[in-house]
Amino acid sequence: MRVATPRRLPYVIPNPGSSRRSDPWWGVPAVLLVALLWRIPSFFDPPWVNDEGTYFAVARAMAHGTGLYTGIWENKPPAIYLLYLGVLDLAGASIPAIRLAATIAVLGLVIVVYRIGTHYGGRESGLVAALLTALLTGVPFLEGTTANAEIFLALAAALGVYAAVCAERRFAGGVALGLAATFKAVAAFDAAAIAVWLAMHRRRSLPWFAGGLIVVAAAVLGVAAVDGILTGMLRDAFAYDLGYVGQGNGGALPWLVGVKLGLLVLATHALRRAPFPYIWLIYALAGAAFSGRIFGHYTLQAVAPASLSIATFLGPVRRPTRVMAWLVSSFAGAAVLAACLGWVLAASGHDSITARRLQYYANFVRYAMHQESPSQYRAQVDDTVNRNIRIAGSIRTLPAGKLLVWGNSPWIYVLSGRLPATPYTSAVRTPAVPGETDTLRRAVDRRSAREIVLVAPLRPPLGPAAAALRRMYRPVVDLQGATIYVER
Repeated sequence: MRVATPRRLPYVIPNPGSSRRSDPWWGVPAVLLVALLWRIPSFFDPPWVNDEGTYFAVARAMAHGTGLYTGIWENKPPAIYLLYLGVLDLAGASIPAIRLAATIAVLGLVIVVYRIGTHYGGRESGLVAALLTALLTGVPFLEGTTANAEIFLALAAALGVYAAVCAERRFAGGVALGLAATFKAVAAFDAAAIAVWLAMHRRRSLPWFAGGLIVVAAAVLGVAAVDGILTGMLRDAFAYDLGYVGQGNGGALPWLVGVKLGLLVLATHALRRAPFPYIWLIYALAGAAFSGRIFGHYTLQAVAPASLSIATFLGPVRRPTRVMAWLVSSFAGAAVLAACLGWVLAASGHDSITARRLQYYANFVRYAMHQESPSQYRAQVDDTVNRNIRIAGSIRTLPAGKLLVWGNSPWIYVLSGRLPATPYTSAVRTPAVPGETDTLRRAVDRRSAREIVLVAPLRPPLGPAAAALRRMYRPVVDLQGATIYVER
């Protein structure tokens, strides 16, 4: 009697690729070199990214004994602040140093994506996916060159995918995704992608993956409880974000969240037999879009699964060297076209920060060839950088004490070397933090700050604190919409 052999399902069993190795031996080092060269201009960026300024300002406060969430307010889990604190201890508030940390994360991500791509489509597909990841994370408008939380989340999530799905180390995968969530809570979507895939295809190993997540969550909560910051962390890093998400998805009744989750369920059902990178992509996109806000760095969560999905869709690549050369040429050509568009906009009287940032690489070339001064180059990136540097320089010449910046310019705290007079590094938040505006106004009324910087337009308004400001402080510097006040 003939015994039927079980059919191997291509959507469950990954394709290891052909045994014939057609990818060049230098493929991975070349991809890493491209990733590094593509990011070189970011090491020369001025201090313009508000998120980086906020993280450094929070890290400085922590270094001076202020408790995260208890003495200094922030709305992300603790890992990104601890990372910046480590960089601050080693190199100070250095843009090159923190960008080096981001670059190391990207290089690690590229290697992990190569391993995942090799698992699904062979070495050639792995190279294509790795190169796409290297190039996309270096696109300025996606902000992958900045040291935002998403770039570190992406590395930890990719490690979790490789461990749980490719290497069948489910517990290790859960630990990696738990660590990803300590950078940003939306890593829960990457974890959900793995959990859904395991539930459909490897159900018995799902508890191991969940166990890894639980161990990390328990460790973080336990350490926070011992440090006395558990309540603040749950309030600021999780509960506040519920309002943040709600406001971007319909307000008090966030109906858009229901629509997004419904579409996610339908997409999951449609792709239930697809290779895992497709499942991962739709969940990562859901995580990137979950808040309802549009920021370039939010898309970084989806770069690795998008690159893997494209490489998997293309299938085996016979001439990876030619494809890699075409990809690099295409991205370089796009950079040239963007520079031309930016130049045309500026020359036709439509100059703006957007027009200048389209010329990101052209600006760097001019700066490297000494055709632009450092001040001119900084203004090409962001026209408030030179102002903030001059404001901070003026503050350093004034009597020492705490500083209050009434606006969204956290780099002024960092560049001036001053600690915030309140728990807030910014006066502008959407939605507003309960009690934040009252705290800022009391700081003026009680002379909690030695100096105050007002950044126009004032949001929120000074309100009753305006009278106290006129009575107890005097203006000493007025520069580009920012005014420094010192105690009388």
